[in-house]
Amino acid sequence: MDKISQERILAQIDNENFNSMKYLKEEYSEFKKLNQGRIPYLLLDYLKYDGAPDPVKFINREKTYLSFVAKVEKDEYLKGILQDEAFEATLKELSSKLPVKRIYEFVIIRYLIDHGEIILEVAKHQILKMINDVDEDSVLHAFECLNQNYYDSGQLKNKPKLFNYMDGKLTKTQIFVEQLKNQDYRKYIEDIITYGIFRYEKEFKSKYYGVPHFKLYEQYPMMDAALLSNYRKIHSSFRGSGLLANGKEYFLFIDLHKEEDVKESINYKDKFINERYFQWQSQNSTTQQSERGQNIIHNKSRGVNLHLFVRKYREIDGKNEPFIYIGKGDTVQYEGEKPITVKIMLEHEIPATLYTEFTKKV
Repeated sequence: MDKISQERILAQIDNENFNSMKYLKEEYSEFKKLNQGRIPYLLLDYLKYDGAPDPVKFINREKTYLSFVAKVEKDEYLKGILQDEAFEATLKELSSKLPVKRIYEFVIIRYLIDHGEIILEVAKHQILKMINDVDEDSVLHAFECLNQNYYDSGQLKNKPKLFNYMDGKLTKTQIFVEQLKNQDYRKYIEDIITYGIFRYEKEFKSKYYGVPHFKLYEQYPMMDAALLSNYRKIHSSFRGSGLLANGKEYFLFIDLHKEEDVKESINYKDKFINERYFQWQSQNSTTQQSERGQNIIHNKSRGVNLHLFVRKYREIDGKNEPFIYIGKGDTVQYEGEKPITVKIMLEHEIPATLYTEFTKKV
């Protein structure tokens, strides 16, 4: 192949959107062949085969896996049951939590499918069947999350309420009770819960990660930091800012590659110095004398944990990219203000392959 043809093909690949319906359909069709030509109606089908695509991609496209299958297969049965708005809303609500990064909620839901109520001690007992340890406050926070304590007004309006938390007990709401009476509906609801738990076990094993509940080099959307640090305010407020805080836990969300049209005032000079050190700039309103500035530059002596989340690009193929958690770090040098430029020593040296991925020019 001549050089010009090769460059054209590479340019065409660069311009392709691999999150488009065309490519998702192709991935699905290839998996269907692997599944011996049978329609994979269940998410659990994807855990049976090595090399299966990630079905969460299909969920992200159509909000539920069944909606994606109904569309691709033109399946009248699925289209029919999805006409039930309460059922579809229930699937959307549960599917939006995939892939789960904290198993507590799904273990609690699995128990409640077959029981009328659950209390804190029972929930702890159920969770300890899956992981080595658990703290009571995180289980309580899971109850509060299932009760939608930290949803914003838009979420409260648009999402069905499936659980009630009162007098120390979590129970199913009537809308969820009715869904579970229908055996067809129940099968698909249980599939989401079981898939979420099995996938969590595969990726996180039985280790207890503490609070905040972060696994090194795992991918996290920004809002996950609220959930996983037991944040007790509206979780959707965790967005749009490079530094978010929950008490003495500081979360630094860093885009390495800035957009070409980004304003100079927010074009922060964040970069890896090497595998062990990272340069980060505070928001341009932060002074060294401010409480936040002091917490950043003297984080260790002040008992403030700096958690670093990094992504190379903000968006790929029209879809927001998650951040990769690279662990905690401590400020070892600082200069200037508005913004303050700090040199952070990472607790864990970045693996060579990941470092290359973050720093190589494309």
